[in-house]
Amino acid sequence: MKLVSILAFFVSFFFIKGGTLSTGYKIVFILLFVSMCLFWITMIFVSLLKKYYFILFSFFAGNAVSVLAGYYFLHFPVTIFKETPLFWMLFSYCIGIFLNFFMTSMYVLKVFHGKRGTQFEFLIYLKGYFSLVAIGLIYILGVWAHVFMNWLMGDSYVIAGTFIISPLYEVAVFYSYCTAIPSIIYFTVFLETKFLPLYKKYYEKICITGTYREIEEAMEIMKQTLLREILYCMELQFLISLTCILLSNVVFTYFDMDFRLLEMFKITVFASFCAIFVSIIITLFLYFDLRLHSIVLSLTLLFSSAVFTYIFGRAGEGFAGTGFFFSAFLTFALAIFMFPEIFKTLNYTTMFRQNFNRKIGGAFLEKVSWWMDKKIYILLILLVMFIVGGKAHAAYDKRGFNPVTGNNWHTMSPYDKEGYDIDGYTKEGVNKRGFNRSRWNEFTNSLYDYGGFDFNEIHKDTGLNYDERGFDVRHYNLLTDSPQDRNGFNYEGIHKETGREYDLEGWNYYGLHEATQDYYNPQGWNREGINRRNFNREGIHVETKEKYDHGGFDIYGIHRETGKNYNERGFDFNYYNVLTETMYDKYGFDYEGIHRETGREYDLEGWNYYGLHEITQDYYNPQGWNREGINTKGFDRNGYNIYTKSKYDYAGFDLKGIHKNTKKKYDERGFDNNQYNVQTKSRYDKYGFDYEGIHKDTKRPYDKNGWNYYGLNEKTQTYYNSQGYTREGLDRYGYKKGQRPANFNDGEYDKEGFNKKGIYMKGY
Repeated sequence: MKLVSILAFFVSFFFIKGGTLSTGYKIVFILLFVSMCLFWITMIFVSLLKKYYFILFSFFAGNAVSVLAGYYFLHFPVTIFKETPLFWMLFSYCIGIFLNFFMTSMYVLKVFHGKRGTQFEFLIYLKGYFSLVAIGLIYILGVWAHVFMNWLMGDSYVIAGTFIISPLYEVAVFYSYCTAIPSIIYFTVFLETKFLPLYKKYYEKICITGTYREIEEAMEIMKQTLLREILYCMELQFLISLTCILLSNVVFTYFDMDFRLLEMFKITVFASFCAIFVSIIITLFLYFDLRLHSIVLSLTLLFSSAVFTYIFGRAGEGFAGTGFFFSAFLTFALAIFMFPEIFKTLNYTTMFRQNFNRKIGGAFLEKVSWWMDKKIYILLILLVMFIVGGKAHAAYDKRGFNPVTGNNWHTMSPYDKEGYDIDGYTKEGVNKRGFNRSRWNEFTNSLYDYGGFDFNEIHKDTGLNYDERGFDVRHYNLLTDSPQDRNGFNYEGIHKETGREYDLEGWNYYGLHEATQDYYNPQGWNREGINRRNFNREGIHVETKEKYDHGGFDIYGIHRETGKNYNERGFDFNYYNVLTETMYDKYGFDYEGIHRETGREYDLEGWNYYGLHEITQDYYNPQGWNREGINTKGFDRNGYNIYTKSKYDYAGFDLKGIHKNTKKKYDERGFDNNQYNVQTKSRYDKYGFDYEGIHKDTKRPYDKNGWNYYGLNEKTQTYYNSQGYTREGLDRYGYKKGQRPANFNDGEYDKEGFNKKGIYMKGY
């Protein structure tokens, strides 16, 4: 058992080492393989003791523990280890198999006490009985050769960088071998109950006391019994296989199984039929020590299985299993031919062809046995693990895909249970959202899915990775960092508290009220507490951020300028003109400025509701009249000035531009009604003052000498400066400086300003 443990360890270690499974997965795999190998050996010893009930009990106990452990780990996972559920199922199964091994090994140790000595002494017998090792190895390779070849030729792939599988073919072969279980059971029972007594009796006669006639009679009885029972077993298995094939269509259809699996199953059932009876006949050959016959059948099965599987594998997937059938049938036919012939020479073979002088053992094998007894293998195991041990990698992602192979452990194929590969695409090249590899959505026939997201998960309206409500493509709200939006609704519109499409206040996720089926409740407020005019409950307009809306109305409809329920044009907040009691003002314009007759922003005469003319874009038309018929001077068409309430404007000009004092088109200073000086032909009078009295040089009401346009001095506020001279340089008697006569008598001035000589007081 130690040798089996060592070999099983090295085989499993090197097999699993290069894979992409986790370290824990690899350890459990090695333990399971070693336990299964050891359990197989101990079960053989227990079966030799004919303790079949104990074997059945150990199987039941081990499987029960596996099921219970699997149930526990799946419902109460160990979070400290980041492993997949498959790992815990494998671990549970490993516990059950180890329990099987422990129970059977304890029973074997209880029965076989044996003397203590060298534990590897059996190795020396390999030289004498190496053919038995060869027969077993070749037969096992022959049984599996068609599977190996199918891995190379058929529909197969690698899992976790280690396991090569062909799911459909291997499942079909497994099902077909299961149909042969009745024959195996019958042969085992027959072997133990009917054949062995006759077998012992025959060799008892030939080796101890039997005469030639007794030997012949014992052989004939054994022969007839074997032929009869084997033929019966074949008939029984043929009926079972045929029944399974006939019922396969119904069974496979009921369980919705793959059609290709059904076709493989039908051909492999007959292949398994032949293969099972080949193994039975090889077993009987070994009972008679006919190792040559056994190795011939094993080699035939091996080479024919490889060759036929290769030939039919080249023909295509539709011929899967055909190679296995032809190889098994050919070997079965050879076995049927050979089996009756062995009895013709059985006595001779038994008595005269035995090599009783065969040398057992050898120097090399004895040294190997000695070194193994010295526990050198332990150091070898540690050395190998140290040298070739490597770093493990994660086996599968959360979807069950192997990142290296791209295969899914749930389905044992490149696609998961939903039919998507590791990149998220179906066989047709479409992902769950409907996008193909060219980023075109085949569901909507556009660049966007039903939610408005493109291939890169960017929403077409927001330009972000979430929509107007904040939900991303996976229906998770990024604004609230939860499955619900800020109002408590999920992507489907179900409220988290009510469990229905309306919240506690009757709003749905669109903002519609249950009672009104509108965005406003019966009280006129929406979900955010805003009324139809965009005022909140505090009376603040949400857009203007003040007490008035864009039209100047408060929450109560009062206009800030007029203090009434209408504006300067007479419109209230509902766009109704209370002055005209229509939807139009006195000029025929509605609130938006559209005229009722023209249907545009200008009326028939070209005026808009502001009073601007379409041509001039001014308040006056090309003729100089505004909409009310008033020109820029304030005159109506009848010559009446609306400002002065007379026929003259404030400057003294009438509609025609005639001055009331001068009776001409200019006033006393020479300015016309356009403030143009006709005397100087400029905007300034002879003194440099404009109509408003601003001097062109100083830009103030006084010139550089301090005179205004009236002739008043800035300092004296009279017509004379501080020297007594006017703006023209004359004294009060009308003389310029230095020109007054010496004998000039002031005299008296009359009320008109003239003296006795008729001289004016200003000198002229």
